[in-house]
Amino acid sequence: MFGKNKNEDAPPAIDEVIEGKGHATPKRKDQEAARKRPFIADPKADRAQRSAARREQREKENAALMSGDERHMPAEHRGPDRKFLRDYVDARTSIGEYLLPIALLFVILSLAFNANTTVGTAIVGSFYALVLLAVAETIFAVRKMGRLMRESVGAAKVRSGWQMYAIARMFNLRRLRVPRPVVKRGEFPL
Repeated sequence: MFGKNKNEDAPPAIDEVIEGKGHATPKRKDQEAARKRPFIADPKADRAQRSAARREQREKENAALMSGDERHMPAEHRGPDRKFLRDYVDARTSIGEYLLPIALLFVILSLAFNANTTVGTAIVGSFYALVLLAVAETIFAVRKMGRLMRESVGAAKVRSGWQMYAIARMFNLRRLRVPRPVVKRGEFPL
């Protein structure tokens, strides 16, 4: 059309005649075998490398849990809401944190006074009263923590499950809490 010569569209003349493609067609099973290769070149070395990386990550997280460095803590302990809960629980003294040692004491006392049913009944009854008191105190503290935490960090930053996080921390002895407490008793976060 627009100034093109008809001969320009035609393919150039081939002077040589090519016979065959120069090699035999490979068999299908040989082609499939050539395509198959392991996903991981050395599974043993890869497993050792991944294991070493996991071990290093766990060591870093454990060091952070002991020092209170929030950047390297596991995800369930990070965030402003979790920090507020930890600091609030660690700043207060609760009956719940002493409940396990007191329970052991009550077991020993009940075994000692096994023969006297009146004293045994009084011991068991006082233990139940102590447990109910600890539960009531925990409910009161969790409600107060929730209100203060929403005011402090904002309701949008509060993750679900914070109540169980706080309760589990409240019923643990202070020296056995992980992450380690970084505030002293009475230093409430604000």
